[in-house]
Amino acid sequence: AADCWVAAENLMLAACAMGLGTCVIGLAVYALNTPQWKAELNADPDMTAYAPIIVGVPNGQTPPTPRKDPQVLTWK
Repeated sequence: AADCWVAAENLMLAACAMGLGTCVIGLAVYALNTPQWKAELNADPDMTAYAPIIVGVPNGQTPPTPRKDPQVLTWK
């Protein structure tokens, strides 16, 4: 599963570099792993969905997300 998330991150970064938008649809994981949806999508019954991602052309510029200053922790 960890390899899937690394691959998903790379897909999302590559899409961003090409001017595309992406979004992980985490709520879809359960549905995509049911026999009904696998049949509907013609997916292999042995397939397991880990990181459903939609990719598309953004409708305009996305404003930057506000960030908090990092909090540096140290142990002595």
